[in-house]
Amino acid sequence: MGILYRIAVGVVRKSIPVLEGFGIAEFPRTVRVENTNHCNANCITCTRELMKRPLGFMTMELFRKIVDECAENRVKKIHLHNFGEPMLDKKLIDKIDYAKSKGIETRLFTNMSVMTEGLARSLVEAGLGKIKISMDGNTPQTFEAIRKGLSYDRVVRNIEMLLEERERQGKETPKIELVFVETERNYFEREDFIRRWKHRVDGVHITSYHNWAGSLHKEGSLDERQLPCPRIWQTFTILWDGRVALCCMDYNGEVILGDVNSQSIKEIFNGEKLRKIREYHLQGRFHMIPICRDCELRR
Repeated sequence: MGILYRIAVGVVRKSIPVLEGFGIAEFPRTVRVENTNHCNANCITCTRELMKRPLGFMTMELFRKIVDECAENRVKKIHLHNFGEPMLDKKLIDKIDYAKSKGIETRLFTNMSVMTEGLARSLVEAGLGKIKISMDGNTPQTFEAIRKGLSYDRVVRNIEMLLEERERQGKETPKIELVFVETERNYFEREDFIRRWKHRVDGVHITSYHNWAGSLHKEGSLDERQLPCPRIWQTFTILWDGRVALCCMDYNGEVILGDVNSQSIKEIFNGEKLRKIREYHLQGRFHMIPICRDCELRR
């Protein structure tokens, strides 16, 4: 990411072909596959209430097509999640199994609320590579005020269950990491949270709350920040129905780059629509892409 970042800044206001001379990959480094956009929570840090696109689950047929192309292009891992709770997908283990059969590691981002003993056993057996768990509190009161609809005690039990299952099977994966999104509602629990979990799991991440591309706590334009976003050169976000969104911040699918039902990943990733968006970023013309204009992630 550091190399790409320096290249992008160095050629601001020049055209995309200049980037090609530096060997920018023709295939995304990170492929995000939304197995579902269903969710069982209503978190205050999320924009689910603003999402208007239909709910659904990705079919195995489409998933295999995506994985096959990723394998052909030597992708080593895919993120099997986007804007939903991936464990609600009854075909989740089948998808992890298929990706592994093609030499691809899978990763999940989950709220961990629907874990069962059987699912924990299957995730470890299937060879899930990494699981990140949203855990925005160190007490039931704080956690449940943010992660509305979820039970703190149940999530903690499920984390312990997965840790115990991994140990029982004598495996090192999935790597288990916790993510604490710091806000004005939970910052005072951060240090206790770190102390509680840092020696129990494989990683603890403290991250900042962002504005979901201007959808939440919008405070005017960010156009004065002229840095291009590296995500549009590195990542690829496939929605459950096969449409390709600009990035993971595009929760409503407002900027659709293509459709992997009828196109290849490579074709879309190198297509004219994304090429033009990259050009706007390099020129600092973020106002040309509304969801990029006010997005805090390009700071």
